[in-house]
Amino acid sequence: MISELHLRNWKSFADAIINIDSIMFLIGTNASGKSNVLDAFGFLKAIAQGEQVRDAVASIRGGEDWIIRYGQSSFSLEVLIREGEYSFRYSIQIGRQNKGFSIISERLDRQFKKSPWKALFYTGEIEDSAVTIPTRFYTAKRGNARKIELLRGISILSQVEVLQVLKEVKESAKIVSETLKSVFILNPDANSMRSYVPLSQDLHNNGSNIAGVIAGMDSDLKEDIEKKLTRFVKPLPERDVDKVWAERVGRFGSDAMLYCDESWAPDRLLHLDARGMSDGTLRFIAIVASLLTVKPGSLLIIEEIDNGLHPSRANELVKVLEEINFSRSVDVLCTTHNPVLIDALGNKLIPFISYISRDSNGDSIVSLVEDVPDLARLMSSSSIGGLMINDRLK
Repeated sequence: MISELHLRNWKSFADAIINIDSIMFLIGTNASGKSNVLDAFGFLKAIAQGEQVRDAVASIRGGEDWIIRYGQSSFSLEVLIREGEYSFRYSIQIGRQNKGFSIISERLDRQFKKSPWKALFYTGEIEDSAVTIPTRFYTAKRGNARKIELLRGISILSQVEVLQVLKEVKESAKIVSETLKSVFILNPDANSMRSYVPLSQDLHNNGSNIAGVIAGMDSDLKEDIEKKLTRFVKPLPERDVDKVWAERVGRFGSDAMLYCDESWAPDRLLHLDARGMSDGTLRFIAIVASLLTVKPGSLLIIEEIDNGLHPSRANELVKVLEEINFSRSVDVLCTTHNPVLIDALGNKLIPFISYISRDSNGDSIVSLVEDVPDLARLMSSSSIGGLMINDRLK
């Protein structure tokens, strides 16, 4: 699992470290830099999947004009990943080249328990105009790393699988690559969830094909997921939800729609399809469905997690996050502006809240809420949510 993200000259960040826990919240004012953290994970996922660097850059919000911090010519991202008794440290530096972007340096290190770090591959110095980059790979022979010239337009991490290198180098690169590829960034769009959708296996980032994913499961798994969805969604609306399910539709049963039953009176059961559900209910279903269906060990990132959700349901949302996080080993990173949700986390989750703000130079900085000076004294007069509203967490 990813335990740390280090940003250097990435968008609004000069030099910042984000610690990743099992549940983590990023808070801060508009334009403080919260979304820029999410974009960094999106970029790492793209290059791990083998996308061209230029395409990965273009896919990020703001594109090539804003991906590098103002006044700089390159950025670097580094992640720390822990898998069993091993730790992996992967870093990549990207810079401008001939009106485009390419790799300046890339490196993968591995550590077993507390032993010294071992370099599995690392790049050498290059000319700005160079098309290839010299990369040295670990060979298990003292002072004898193998040199291979590789193209600069695609990550070395994504190329290791097809190279003639040691098995342990390939296996380590695969662990890091699969970890980054399993990052799932969810930004539910209720309107897109209201349509009939084809059966599918992988959930879309906007939640639009939830019905297709659930309806396409085998019967036992489908029944289990629907029962859990119903249990978690039940207390959300003004009246109880008796059942949430997806159903195949159409002559060939190749499409699906999301349905629910709501109890509005002891003798009245209201049948709804997704077109009649509220935005908040659909977004909540998308959040729960993603928690239940992403691969165990994944990092699930949810932007503005409480968007469309009534403040009175904040406690229900926190309960869902905690229960599914524990049962499925899915790490969850959320952004929010909602003070009610922050207060619903309770004191035990304060160590998992980071506050992002801008310094006098306009650079984004990250602070753990628990490290705020005189936090106990501040909390004697206001909650964490209240301190956030009054901008007193810097």
